[in-house]
Amino acid sequence: MFYLGRGLQVIGMANLVVAFFVGITEEHGMGPEMVLLGIGAALFMLGRMLERKAG
Repeated sequence: MFYLGRGLQVIGMANLVVAFFVGITEEHGMGPEMVLLGIGAALFMLGRMLERKAG
């Protein structure tokens, strides 16, 4: 459970980098950037909860 939580945290943080890249490169990227930021934050928080539950 610990490693699953850590994995979700890494995926969530990587998703934030992708969101930042989308926001910079696309002309109207603010909408998709916010959606990706929300998904990344949710994945990170889910991973954080799983990690705390396992430890």
